[in-house]
Amino acid sequence: MTRIRFGTFLAPHHPVGEHPALQFQRDLGLVEHLDKLGFDEFWCGEHHSSGWEMIAS
Repeated sequence: MTRIRFGTFLAPHHPVGEHPALQFQRDLGLVEHLDKLGFDEFWCGEHHSSGWEMIAS
């Protein structure tokens, strides 16, 4: 029997003016927590034309 795989998607919406290093630190903490919970995949989106974001297209 095939095991069901689970993943999650993070839309990279962060508070304007917050230091990017803190944003990455928090996001990586979430990824580590999801890994401990047994998630198989993590996807992080990027925005091409919606204003400022820390992940450029």
